[in-house]
Amino acid sequence: MPLTEVQARVLEFIRQEILSTGRSPSLTEIQAEFGYASPHTARFHVTNLVEAGYLDRQPGHRGLRLPDTGGLRMAGTVAAGSPIQAIEEQDERIDLGGFSDDNHFALRVRGESMIEEAIADGDLVVVRKQSTCGDGDLVVARMGDEATLKRFYHDRQKRRVRLQPANSSMEPIYCRQEDVEIEGVVVGVIRLMGTGTRRSG
Repeated sequence: MPLTEVQARVLEFIRQEILSTGRSPSLTEIQAEFGYASPHTARFHVTNLVEAGYLDRQPGHRGLRLPDTGGLRMAGTVAAGSPIQAIEEQDERIDLGGFSDDNHFALRVRGESMIEEAIADGDLVVVRKQSTCGDGDLVVARMGDEATLKRFYHDRQKRRVRLQPANSSMEPIYCRQEDVEIEGVVVGVIRLMGTGTRRSG
């Protein structure tokens, strides 16, 4: 079942807390993170996520767990530089602890246009599937058969968008709004270093 935008944000918060601290946030902590008036709203979202299979629940106020999804599919390669054609790598999977193919996919980064945001050539990005985004979001943007990883900004006066690199030696890409399709918003970066990983989100 597709997640609403609010549910996706709550799930990402819970997932990041579990991955970074080894324990799930309490309902009170979820309430505080999103500014809800009472923990009942947090309980409502958590219950829906559990019923939809995005979380497992065990006894205790920190009993939320990430389900075993069998790994996230590597959808291909995305350019952090000039746009390139996506390369399908359907047989490769990576275990990222609870991410679902229904709402996310992973891409390997090629290039250094986002190096000033610590996203390097060879890193993996986890992308939440969605066709809309806000100014400043880090997105996978498709133009025809090519895709690129950039920060997205509207230039409404000129009816165009700016795809902004994070590399002072590179120029932004300008496109007509109708020529750009958003594949998703980046929610995590992973660097594989031997047997260890670096995660951020």
